[in-house]
Amino acid sequence: MDNSVHNTAKDVKIPYESIVKDNYVGIVYLECDIITFVNASFCKLFNLSSEEMIGRSIYEFVSEISRGKLEEGIAAMKRNEAINFSENLEMKSNEEIYFSLHLSIHSKVGDGIFLIGASRNATSRVKKMEELLIAKSTFDSLYTNIIDGIVIYDYNKERMIDCNSSALRIFGYESTEELLSYNRFQFVPQYSDYFPGVDCHETTKDHGLRIMSGEAFKTAGVFLKKDGTHMIVHANVVPTFRNHGEAFIIFQDSTKRILAKQAKKSVEKQYKDIFENSHEGIIYTDLNSGQRKMCNGRALELFGVNTFEELRDLTPNDFFVDERIGGLTSEEYFKSKAKETLEKGKTKVSFWLKKQTGAVIRVVVELRLDNSDPNNPKVISFMRDITDLYNSEMKLNEKNEELQAYITANLQLENFAYFASHDLQTPLRGITSFTQLLKRSLTGRLSDKEEEYMDFIISSSKSMRSLVMDILSYSKINTEAINVEEVDLNVLMTNLCREMGEDIKDKNAIVSLNDIPTAIKADGIKLKQLFQNLISNAIKFSVEGQRPEVDINCEKREDHWLFTVQDNGIGIDPEYFDKIFMIFKRLNSKEVYEGTGIGLAMVKKIVEQHEGNIWVESELGEGTTFKFTIKEELTQKEDV
Repeated sequence: MDNSVHNTAKDVKIPYESIVKDNYVGIVYLECDIITFVNASFCKLFNLSSEEMIGRSIYEFVSEISRGKLEEGIAAMKRNEAINFSENLEMKSNEEIYFSLHLSIHSKVGDGIFLIGASRNATSRVKKMEELLIAKSTFDSLYTNIIDGIVIYDYNKERMIDCNSSALRIFGYESTEELLSYNRFQFVPQYSDYFPGVDCHETTKDHGLRIMSGEAFKTAGVFLKKDGTHMIVHANVVPTFRNHGEAFIIFQDSTKRILAKQAKKSVEKQYKDIFENSHEGIIYTDLNSGQRKMCNGRALELFGVNTFEELRDLTPNDFFVDERIGGLTSEEYFKSKAKETLEKGKTKVSFWLKKQTGAVIRVVVELRLDNSDPNNPKVISFMRDITDLYNSEMKLNEKNEELQAYITANLQLENFAYFASHDLQTPLRGITSFTQLLKRSLTGRLSDKEEEYMDFIISSSKSMRSLVMDILSYSKINTEAINVEEVDLNVLMTNLCREMGEDIKDKNAIVSLNDIPTAIKADGIKLKQLFQNLISNAIKFSVEGQRPEVDINCEKREDHWLFTVQDNGIGIDPEYFDKIFMIFKRLNSKEVYEGTGIGLAMVKKIVEQHEGNIWVESELGEGTTFKFTIKEELTQKEDV
């Protein structure tokens, strides 16, 4: 078959020359790589004339990058390995321009090959291809390195077909193979505490239908990590448009953020509950405008109004009882306090408030600065009704004044008792001595009655002198501070028992010391007086015909010593427990028991000076136990 064109209608002369020369496609004839013919369109590609191009190598018109491709194509055609060559070649020019070159064998003579090349400008197509390659590279980079997890899921085949490294990290897997081929029911739990009552599997079924219809959407849900924990996710689900039913699931683990937000809401609700249910009235005021912005129900109650609008419109003159405070009007006073709050951060005021119901109450208001917005500072006012407390405080102040007057009078009385008892000793000694002398000088001349009178005077004088001595001792104890020193109690008690030897021997008494510490900090002289009074009482108030026994024990407590003095005496009726430590109080008036009733009062005072307490445990006929404490670490104090 020849190369002519056959027309079935009739033979027509075809203008081949015109077709070649005027074709908008660039055409070139090559003998091997030498240009033997170019049409106008090919010349236009290079902006040259045919004379400038014919006779030159085609390699001169392509870049070094494209030359290799062209050489390979021509060499292959010479070897008859291919009869067509089609490449996008880069034009050798100052500008980056591409053209497509299609070569085919025209004829072959000896070793020479005549090629026909057809070319057109392919710059825009090449640029688009480059853009696509760049876009693909950008996508690949984003897909690989983006912090969001990305899963490609096929809703038709119900399986995961790809995921990025962030998805692996979020799910807790180490390799893609572990996660791929999972269906959505394997990484979405059916139920989760994060969405109570929601069937998550049914929800994801709906997602599949939306993707099938080509819809892109946002959603929140729960994914299951490899370790079994649930995580809240927010995801964009977008069809890939590559395969029907295939979608990108781009998600973030929002668990911490959601839980933190829920916790914040919970805290805010707690704050709101506290605000609304506080026993204090709370008012929020804008310092710049002076307007009240909000308040709680307690504030409305304190001001005696029903709505915030009523409270907002009140001026100090509406609720201030006193017309002036410190020379300032109510308006000036509150402005000064607002200024003080702004400078110091907080301040406190107390005043009589006139409620809109007519009642008057005493309130205390603490003003605190809210400087979270320095350009628009606010003041939070906390208001309390202290009417009852204020009235009680006034009464307490009155009582304190009375008590102070009593203390002053009591101190004066104690001073009087000290000096009076001291000065009374001389005349008492004189009465006793001279009565005894008078009795001896009148021996044999007094009647029995007169001698009885003499004995009564001497006995009463001695009793009076004993009482004066006890008053003097009590006054000294009450007015002199303790002298703190280290005391060896074993030595102190041994010496005391030796000094009381006659009394102990007369009654055939037994005094037992158990676990007595060798060293404590105390006033040794006063401590000796304390034990002397307790032991004397134990021996004195013994059961007739029964040998007195006194047991003294001590044990260390957290910050004090606990002493116990126990006897087997007559005991004390519990109804008198609160009276036995009162001065001059004698519960037994029988003459057989001597004493002034000051001993236990002195004991109580000494214990209190040692920062301790004393109490009694007893029953009539069952003996008595005195217990008292002494602070372990005492400090020296000044005289009272």
